[in-house]
Amino acid sequence: MSNQLGFAVNVDILNPGQFFACCGLLELAHRLWPGIESHFEVRGSQTSFIVQAPTSDGLKCLLDHLCRCDISGLTEEEQQERRQLEERKRQNRLSDTEEERRKELGRQAREGKLYLKDPFHLTLDWWQTESEDVSPKTWAGRQEIHKIARAAQKALCEALRNNLNLFNLLDYGCVLRTPSEYAQETRGTAKPVEPFCFDARRYVHALKVGFSLDLQDAEIVAYPAVELLALIGLQRFRPVPSSERWSLEYTAWFQPLGAVVAAAVVSGAIPLAQSKKYRFRLMFRDDQKRYKAFGRASKIYSIQ
Repeated sequence: MSNQLGFAVNVDILNPGQFFACCGLLELAHRLWPGIESHFEVRGSQTSFIVQAPTSDGLKCLLDHLCRCDISGLTEEEQQERRQLEERKRQNRLSDTEEERRKELGRQAREGKLYLKDPFHLTLDWWQTESEDVSPKTWAGRQEIHKIARAAQKALCEALRNNLNLFNLLDYGCVLRTPSEYAQETRGTAKPVEPFCFDARRYVHALKVGFSLDLQDAEIVAYPAVELLALIGLQRFRPVPSSERWSLEYTAWFQPLGAVVAAAVVSGAIPLAQSKKYRFRLMFRDDQKRYKAFGRASKIYSIQ
């Protein structure tokens, strides 16, 4: 970077998970430092994502906040209600109506909206607003949104404590493990957690390995920063349906832009000089088309 301030991360722009993870970085940076700008930059064979944060240790600061941030599937009021209902259940004092409410709050905590609290104050619910065939949503069945997000957050925090190379943040891989709040139901925190599969390196079809990874708790490497940051980035930065079924498109920008304008460029709403458009397929992980993954992208065209 020519600027002494700000930060950069290495990115494979043909990996849509990494691209939207960069969008997630911009979203979080925008909430910490309103008005900051970012862009992609190509030097030789390497592409970087550059964020013009106000400090040279901006990425560490951002990730520290992300690790400490409470990620919840319920509002404060709903959490309090759930705690009260759980206590009444332990006392065997629940009515049938209260038991149904307890179960519904538990379901919402695992599968509904996510809330990133202080300092980001961000609601994630993009997967509830689109039809299946045009949505980047990849999970279904037994997968629980909150559990996956928390497992990715936990893995990322552990990597940071072990002095992760931040420039290669998006290349860090590990097996995601069950977060502590789910330990009781799994009798420990060692059980693996299947990721969202936003990272194109994570795609595996069940027939290729002979069984469903989702159902067998297989220990396969995931990329926690990509999984969590892409989930965040997709809230504002949305790919658009392609003319090819089960395919989506996104546009990368190569001049400094703020979050609001960059999001419009990504979706193709604003044509921009120094931009490139890419297309990727949603790859099915089983023959029943329940679980999907992002495939690698190919460049469609550039605007100079």
